[in-house]
Amino acid sequence: MRTPRRSLAVIAAAALVLITAQATLAGNPFAKSTTTAGGYHTWDSDLIDIENVDQTGAGVYVAVLDTGLTSNWTDYFPKARVRADLGVGFEQPVNFKAAVDGKNPCGVEVEKGQLRKTTYIGSRGSTHGTHVASTIIGYSYRANADLAGGFALPAIQVRGIAPNATIIPVKVLSDYQMPALPKCPDPLLQKQGLVVFGTNEMVAAGIDYVTDLKEGVLKGKPVVINMSLGGAPNEEISVVEMAAINRAIAAGVIVVAAASNDGELGMSAPGSYPPVISAGSVGWTGEWLDDGASGNPPANGARYRMWWLQNVRGSGTGTAGNLSALYAGSGDTVEGTAVVDDVYVSDFSSRERQDVHEQDLDVLAPGSWVRGPYPGDGNYAHLPWWSRGIGDLVGGNPGNFYYVGGTSMATPHVASVAALVLQKNPGLVQAEVEAILEGSALPLAPTGSPLVWDPFNTTTGPGFYSVPWDTDCDGVPCDAVGAGLLQADGAVAATP
Repeated sequence: MRTPRRSLAVIAAAALVLITAQATLAGNPFAKSTTTAGGYHTWDSDLIDIENVDQTGAGVYVAVLDTGLTSNWTDYFPKARVRADLGVGFEQPVNFKAAVDGKNPCGVEVEKGQLRKTTYIGSRGSTHGTHVASTIIGYSYRANADLAGGFALPAIQVRGIAPNATIIPVKVLSDYQMPALPKCPDPLLQKQGLVVFGTNEMVAAGIDYVTDLKEGVLKGKPVVINMSLGGAPNEEISVVEMAAINRAIAAGVIVVAAASNDGELGMSAPGSYPPVISAGSVGWTGEWLDDGASGNPPANGARYRMWWLQNVRGSGTGTAGNLSALYAGSGDTVEGTAVVDDVYVSDFSSRERQDVHEQDLDVLAPGSWVRGPYPGDGNYAHLPWWSRGIGDLVGGNPGNFYYVGGTSMATPHVASVAALVLQKNPGLVQAEVEAILEGSALPLAPTGSPLVWDPFNTTTGPGFYSVPWDTDCDGVPCDAVGAGLLQADGAVAATP
């Protein structure tokens, strides 16, 4: 079974203050927009040098195999950037019951029903797929929490990594009710609850659907699959998923998948399958800091909440914006090869273990604290970001935007750069795109332990803490870095 492995949504805690200056928005000001190419850059786009690239992914289709999109996705995305008419979902009934042998208190028996097609409108247990898509094509943004934190930003668009690519939403992860396992030591399994995952058959059906598009209505068009999902660490890929991936690659589809979030335990399929382009995660040592400079704690001793956003617009011009509320160095990462000294390998990012057959970690991309739309609390009962209300700050009305971390977030960065490469040369095949991404990546040291500001440490308080990685995973040789840090400009330059 496949699930977005622990891609954790984290809300930066902020004291709620009375907002005296009510928003004047009377509707979505970007409702007629067709692209976010002129939107603001972020730390993660700067880290992979997207500002040095003219390509925008125009003409390239990126199928996001995930939880689908929220029903109100037009609040965030330009309609022109999503082929809703090609969107689809695949579901399979699954019945669970506690294992009867009594040997495994956390074990369950599974009965699967017949696979069927359904809508691409997403799971109510998670809006994971909406966040993933936002990295690719960008999104419209305004958060009351920013104003409450002292940063009065207007409504803006945040630039996507491939802002003119076209998303095909394919729902392969759905909502299921797990039985209560009261004797299981894992507290998450002791009570009945909603879980979001997909079966191997659902994922394979999504892949086959995209391949059918590639061989049909999208014949001659470059197509990328983004799979920010994975199963248990070190499991071999299922026969049905392997067959679907092999067929997709043979048809010319570029397949990108998450390495998974199991750290030293190892990678999971389908990201571990060698023909797939796999994405591990890095973070930035400048996160949460006023000036992005490691070693300089925030002036308030806690955090700078807008560290993720730059005061620079897109469209390849590098022109400054007008967000006076941002600090001078907001979201600004070091340029050139020196950037490798300012990144860390996320502790959750799965390592390639040498004791497991055929694991293959390809590249690393930003996956820690990625800002984006993650609306709702399971029922979408929230006010749109463009409304006048402040229900996202008070009462039980959840917000629209969260920081999310996981290789799920790294994967769309890689898929987006693949789209930029394919815009330049639509005829490239899987092995060629993988070679370009790996060959243009900036190598990272196989071991490291940089200091990173953690404003949320509840034990010793905010401070700098080391985030280590090395070549040993519980006594087993492993690789945490692959070919290194993804670089958009290097990849496009290396594309014939």
